[in-house]
Amino acid sequence: MEKVVKAYKARFVVNISELGEDDQLMLNATWYFQSLKVPWYTTRALKGQGADYFLKQIKIPYEKTLDVIAMDTGSLQDPSNGNGNDQLHWLTRTLEASNSSWQIVVGFNSLVACDENTDQMEAKQVFEPLYDILLKYGANAYLSGQSCANYIRKGVTAHIRNTGQTDKGPFFTSINQGLVFNKKIFNGFLLHRVSPLEFVTYFVTLTGEVMHKIELQQMGKEVM
Repeated sequence: MEKVVKAYKARFVVNISELGEDDQLMLNATWYFQSLKVPWYTTRALKGQGADYFLKQIKIPYEKTLDVIAMDTGSLQDPSNGNGNDQLHWLTRTLEASNSSWQIVVGFNSLVACDENTDQMEAKQVFEPLYDILLKYGANAYLSGQSCANYIRKGVTAHIRNTGQTDKGPFFTSINQGLVFNKKIFNGFLLHRVSPLEFVTYFVTLTGEVMHKIELQQMGKEVM
């Protein structure tokens, strides 16, 4: 990761985790990356610890912005949880008010569930309210640290997943573009290059090798 950060001049890192700032990866990495002065932002998904969600607006060329919206998906798994409802209302207001070029939402839990027999994808029942908000307000993608068991596509939502021996992420769900991608990749991380018209995601192995590239484009176009 250090080599990739230096080579591509990465400006920040998003750590998709259950533990939030207590995650050992983040604690060790922020110490290790201290000399690079790269900000780290992390999600949290443990139940019973209160909601922890936030918006980071990142400047991109031509005076445009990228919204990185981190959700605490743990608080969303209990419909009676007031923190979860407050978080969904906050997300609605955030997306409704946004005029950024891209809105990328991040959470530890997978947004979708898979049917192994039909290869269909649908929003997990517990996360349907979140899915509906993302779809209604045009969020571009959802990044998660978990995936379902299969590749999936349903309607206008597509899911990119790691088909290796484990279901550890990160994973990329395109919300409103008909993106289809289902190739085996190795454990690693995602590198994103953002411009006002393109959102490019690179799948990078732990050795720093770029395995795949996905391009989301404005105006509903995708390039593989």
